[in-house]
Amino acid sequence: MRLQLLATASAVALSFGVTVDTAHADDQSSATVGRATAAMSSAANAFWTPENMAAATPLDALEAPSGDVPSAPSTQTESADGSAPAQAATFGADSLTYFWQSKAWAGHGAAPARTIGKLYFDKDGARNWCTATVISSANHNTVWTAAHCLSDGNGHWYKNILFAPDYHDGQWPYGHWAAKSWAVPEGYHHGKNKVHDMGAVALNTSSGRRVGDVVGWQGYKFGSTQAFTDSRSFGYPVDTFPARSGIDSNGADLRFCVGSSTLEFWRKLHCDMGHGASGGPTIYDMPLSRGWGYIVTNQSWVNPSNPGYTFGPQLGDNAINVHNAVQAD
Repeated sequence: MRLQLLATASAVALSFGVTVDTAHADDQSSATVGRATAAMSSAANAFWTPENMAAATPLDALEAPSGDVPSAPSTQTESADGSAPAQAATFGADSLTYFWQSKAWAGHGAAPARTIGKLYFDKDGARNWCTATVISSANHNTVWTAAHCLSDGNGHWYKNILFAPDYHDGQWPYGHWAAKSWAVPEGYHHGKNKVHDMGAVALNTSSGRRVGDVVGWQGYKFGSTQAFTDSRSFGYPVDTFPARSGIDSNGADLRFCVGSSTLEFWRKLHCDMGHGASGGPTIYDMPLSRGWGYIVTNQSWVNPSNPGYTFGPQLGDNAINVHNAVQAD
């Protein structure tokens, strides 16, 4: 099966920060951690001016290597609830109608949109983005995304990693947070195995604020093999598969689909979002009156021979290890 990653990223990356390998070569589910120095975090804040954010452009998609196999069944399960600030307004109705042609989300300033944003990074000077989501964590300061938004899969990290929640129409209403540390499974960082295409980023505070205390966070369910019906998938795509008109070519819109996240080797959802949506969450059990639900996968790739579907990894032991590696930082 010929696959393409959804990131807006090029194929070569620079090493960044200090890498702490907590994995063994035969344990692909273990977490590998990278860390930014204080100077690097300051450099990320300086690099991502409004002009650089606005000028970030999508690059060619990366093709997944052949030979990836589905993950072994998870031996652990773990879940946590989300949280939305009391001042967050609600938007829309809780009843769901399934649709696979993504639509622009209109409920900015309220959860869930305020918990989802653009994750900016640079690869050899190129300005790129993925999608990321604030996730329940001990530090109230962690976001969830795809591994290929953090690592080139050949042992090198990207740099100038920065998160801007609730981005829309060129606006960053809550500010932005530079990365402090991040983790991906060993199987991705040294091998680019797409069954491990998941990552977590612990952020520095911004003006003394933790991102979760400002915007809230989504919960998660790791290790479950059930089909998650009535799920919403979110991202900042610049195109669709199959291609259609009406999609902002600068990724200015948070878009979403509604459907059932089924486990067929990978997590699969009928949704046409393309490049730029990588790392975006599929969220289950999210009444809009509450504003939070449970992340059950992240968008990772599309299959050009099977357009109209997005695929993501099964979040199991690998996700638990990655989350635990940074959530207290």
